[in-house]
Amino acid sequence: MIKKVRTVLVGLGNVNQGLLKILIDKEKEIATKHDLQFIIVGVIDSSGMAVNEKGFGYEELVNLKFNKGKVNEITGFIPKPTEEIAHCVEADLLIDASPVNLTPKNPGTQLIKNALAKGWAIVFANKAPLVLAFNDLCKLAKEHKTKILYSATVCGGLPVINVLKRDLKLISSISLQGIFNATSNFVLEELEKGGNMDEAIREAQRIGAAESDPTLDISGQDTANKLYLIMKSFADFDGLIKDIEMEGIEKVTPEAIKEAEQNNSKIKLVASAYHKGSWHLSVKPTVIAKDSFLGSCNGWEMGLEVKTDLYESISMKNYEADPKGTSAAVLRDMIDMCSQLGKQATLVKA
Repeated sequence: MIKKVRTVLVGLGNVNQGLLKILIDKEKEIATKHDLQFIIVGVIDSSGMAVNEKGFGYEELVNLKFNKGKVNEITGFIPKPTEEIAHCVEADLLIDASPVNLTPKNPGTQLIKNALAKGWAIVFANKAPLVLAFNDLCKLAKEHKTKILYSATVCGGLPVINVLKRDLKLISSISLQGIFNATSNFVLEELEKGGNMDEAIREAQRIGAAESDPTLDISGQDTANKLYLIMKSFADFDGLIKDIEMEGIEKVTPEAIKEAEQNNSKIKLVASAYHKGSWHLSVKPTVIAKDSFLGSCNGWEMGLEVKTDLYESISMKNYEADPKGTSAAVLRDMIDMCSQLGKQATLVKA
């Protein structure tokens, strides 16, 4: 029997647009293989929120943004603060793909807390609420017998969170290094070719790969956010985001890149974590050998290398030049979420 999952979309930018397009293409397959149908009962963008208990059409929402329309132009618009959507519609699942806003106590974080208090499950592509209130959100989810999933927040389609959290059990020692931000990796490669940083950033924005605020990419903040979520997910780490030593690529010079090249090396923005009595976390431009695993992560590639006592060395990388992989990761979490919640009352059977 098909389970109709009443879903709210927060943000109608590249990620949720990509999600809607995948849902259009895969709707029958999702129903056949997973017995699921996602009904979009609420949408939020920068103009406000709209609700439709019968469900907005996927194509309707894609066309809205294609025609540069806003949520406040469609039937169902509600002139209330968007953080109140949990009080305006009955839903089972919320997808947060809104722009990153690291301002403490921002409305987006409150929106998520309100949704959890209603028992809604949450799938994140937006890292900000988790970075700002990870422990609080996990506690709320547990109290209200629901769940949060967020594999899309770290390296898009690469299943970093899933592998570390689910598969590396019983490890007692670990170190990891990774390139977690494809935009900064692309910019550094363009500098290697003699290009200009500002032009490279504009290209990343044009194809939808950069954050809406590209300083998050270049400063190392986006990489630090991802490293923080990795550590909170599977390690005994009680620190804060501010505990991560952080340096971006703004001061990387053509001379430094040339010197690395002459030594058969490259400069990469590397996140690292190692444990010696306590955790030491950093994000900084690092000179690494060309023939190393991370040295092989070029342009739009991201990668992770993990060393443990039980599983020895594990490396994985992906190529992601647009948000499609992140959109697919969101859908992956949506399907996994429904499987984990099983027959709980939050899923309405047809």
